[in-house]
Amino acid sequence: MLGALSKQITSFVIAASSLFSSHVTPLFDNCSYRLQDDVLVFSGRIITCYNKDIEQIMQSGQQILLEFTYRIHEQGNETPLHMNSETHSIKYDVVDKFYTVDKTEEGESSIFLDFDEAKQHFVLLELLDIQHIDFFEEGREYYFVVTATLHPVYLEEMEKNIELMKYWNNKSPTYRSPVFSLQDLES
Repeated sequence: MLGALSKQITSFVIAASSLFSSHVTPLFDNCSYRLQDDVLVFSGRIITCYNKDIEQIMQSGQQILLEFTYRIHEQGNETPLHMNSETHSIKYDVVDKFYTVDKTEEGESSIFLDFDEAKQHFVLLELLDIQHIDFFEEGREYYFVVTATLHPVYLEEMEKNIELMKYWNNKSPTYRSPVFSLQDLES
């Protein structure tokens, strides 16, 4: 009974706050890529991606999903040669007071007691496998693009989706690598 009442109150507060929400402009920061064990890997994080509304939803017990999509292009071609994605999730346990962050690339859960640590880990990509070196051909130039998108949160009590991307000005942060060749990766 207490749990149901808590969910209803949380849903009401989230819905009311969405009417007066502030927006942020998330950006990729501290980005790098390199060859590791014959695989092109990418590391980076998203900054300026939280406001009080997003944080309130994160602390409500709802599962929040953040999808990183990465595409490899040949220089001069808008059509991707390869595309894949990585999903991160964060969920607060309102009873036991801890945060669980799951990342599909790691395949395991990380537990945090501190909200700030959980938030930092949620938006961090560490050595994300982009593609094996055998994919790239001599004499051709490539670049890759990584974008991040927050999924909507469905509130059962309100029978409504909350579009989290509106808090990000409806814009996905994007990282575009410099143009590189197979020779660049191997040197």
